[in-house]
Amino acid sequence: MDSQEYLFVNLTQDKRSKDRKTAKEIRTYVMQDIGKARRKTRKNVQVPLKLRSSPPPLAQSILDITSVAKPVNSTVRSLQGQDLEVESHTPERSGLSRPFWNQNPLQILDDGWGMDPFALYTIALALNGNTATSSSYAALSQQRQCFLFPFAPANSRSFRDLLISPTMRDAVARDFGKGMSICLRRCASGLRCINSSIASMSPQASLETPLIMAIIGFICYNYVCQDFAQARIHFAGLRGIIDLGGGTGSLPAQVRLMIMWIDITTALMRNHPPHYALPADLLPILPPLPLDSSSQMESITALMLSISPEMSSVVHVYRDLKRLAAWLETRSAMPGIEGDCLSVSLFLDPIAHRALSDSAPIISITSSPLAKACALAALAIIISLRRKHDGFPGALPSYPITITDALRNSEMDGPEFLMLRLWLLTISGISTTERNERQGAQAGLMAEMRAAGLRNWRGVMERISPMPWFKSLWEEECMLLGKDVMSKLRLSETITCGISYDYAA
Repeated sequence: MDSQEYLFVNLTQDKRSKDRKTAKEIRTYVMQDIGKARRKTRKNVQVPLKLRSSPPPLAQSILDITSVAKPVNSTVRSLQGQDLEVESHTPERSGLSRPFWNQNPLQILDDGWGMDPFALYTIALALNGNTATSSSYAALSQQRQCFLFPFAPANSRSFRDLLISPTMRDAVARDFGKGMSICLRRCASGLRCINSSIASMSPQASLETPLIMAIIGFICYNYVCQDFAQARIHFAGLRGIIDLGGGTGSLPAQVRLMIMWIDITTALMRNHPPHYALPADLLPILPPLPLDSSSQMESITALMLSISPEMSSVVHVYRDLKRLAAWLETRSAMPGIEGDCLSVSLFLDPIAHRALSDSAPIISITSSPLAKACALAALAIIISLRRKHDGFPGALPSYPITITDALRNSEMDGPEFLMLRLWLLTISGISTTERNERQGAQAGLMAEMRAAGLRNWRGVMERISPMPWFKSLWEEECMLLGKDVMSKLRLSETITCGISYDYAA
């Protein structure tokens, strides 16, 4: 019996007790109108919506980095104007199944991102947002948990859609579960695509840019999730694919710079030389030092070479750091220059490459403690600058406490090395957020100030001014360090002979 066709039921003979199917049909038909009358009117009426046009391909919507910060020379300008040909797959949708105001905003954006290699990294970064704003060592530590890949804004539509808008970031962070489900789905499908592409490669095949970009995107995702073991595995696989394809020479310029950045980041985290040579034809050149800074470097060179002849490589790193500091200070008034992590990275990465390649013999056990401290200080500065621009995914290695221990065991405690010792201890104090490491640097500074008769923090800053120093970037950390040191310093207990590192002070 079909209740949609028969409007009346013949009840001459009551068979409801015998035929349960008929009784069920009768009840269903009678209750239809009663159920409709009880229902409340829906507030959100479903309206079928259609997209007017599909989003433009990624290559047509590349963000112009020159609008964020002015390039410093023609090399940076040419790199920033280059577009990568990234395939964009936008699904065709005839309409939305629900009213758009009831849908998750991340799901709508994710449907339009297609095969964006950095979509997984972007979602994880939005879910791992940070809002710490207080001025304390704990807040500074929290502020450095964010990781930004400097090439993502120009080569990822997902980055621009999601992270440039605070409203979208907040909306995604509120629905953490939905974001994680999209992350897991993209992660699984991305790994399948990468594995199938690698399986279909022939030994004579040329490198495929989408495949390289996909692996780089996964490494960035691992960095955001603090999964450094998985990042090393993916980078080892990336090196194997590049070596199989004959090197990076055939890849686009920006992809070569991305590989350089990942290579140096991995080397900084593990303290070993980078795997690849620098792409010198793509990197900008720092302007020379002013005349007064050049004369200061001559004095620093003579001082450091008196420690050990091996310090010549460290001297070159220090000179490059002073050139970078001078470039940043002279352009600190330009809007957005300090926030342009890409421009800083293009200058800082060659310095990091030199420091990592040349510091291995100096950090060895046979070197003098002061020489080891100077080499580690260069790496601590580089990582500190990376973290200042959110370009280092991990925590700072235990360089500060190693520097403090090396100074405590050093026999070069003469007054001619006072500037160097004060500078090394200050670098240790501002580059760490660990309490025990910070207290060790503070105790060393207090002992040095007592021995030298320095009664205020300004005297310390004047003594170390010839050394590499990034005033605008380290202002907050330096202020907190000076405040803590001066609050603990007992001027009545001036030590007139020898240097004592009293960790109980």
